[in-house]
Amino acid sequence: MGYTKIVCGVTGSLHSQKAALEAAVLANKSQAELVYVYIVDVSFLKRGSGSITSGAVADSLDRLGEQFLEVAEELAKTQGVTARKILRKGLVLNVLIQVAQEEKADLLVLGHEPRTFFEKAIFDGSVEDHLKELKKQTNAEVMVIR
Repeated sequence: MGYTKIVCGVTGSLHSQKAALEAAVLANKSQAELVYVYIVDVSFLKRGSGSITSGAVADSLDRLGEQFLEVAEELAKTQGVTARKILRKGLVLNVLIQVAQEEKADLLVLGHEPRTFFEKAIFDGSVEDHLKELKKQTNAEVMVIR
C-alpha cells in the first residue's frame, strides 16, 4: 500500500531503531512524508520527591530525546528520506494519537519493546495492548516492528 504521511515513534532502543529504519524504507517506496516523534512522559514520577524533581528528569529526557531523534534522522538519510522531528511532553498514548491526528498520518510505525511486568505497570501495558485504540483514534494503519 502507498502512504502519504508516516509517523514513527522513537525511543533509544534497538526495536525503535528498526522501526525508524522501516518507516524510512516505506517512506522512500511511497514517496511519503516521514515524521519521527519522541515523547517525554514523566507521569510516573511524583513532583518534588527527594532531591530530584520530575522537571529535572524531563529536561534530561528532552536532551536524550533530541539525540534519539537525530539517530532516527540519520537512519532516514541512509534511505534518501528527509524526516521531520517532533519532541513532545505528555502521556505516550495520548501524544501519539495527537501527533498522528495533527499530521493526518495514514501509517503509524512503532517498535515492539518487550516489557517486564513492572514496566507494563508503569507504562500502562505494551504497544499491543493499545493497537485498537491507536487505530480507532487516528484512522491510520498501525505497524509494529519487532
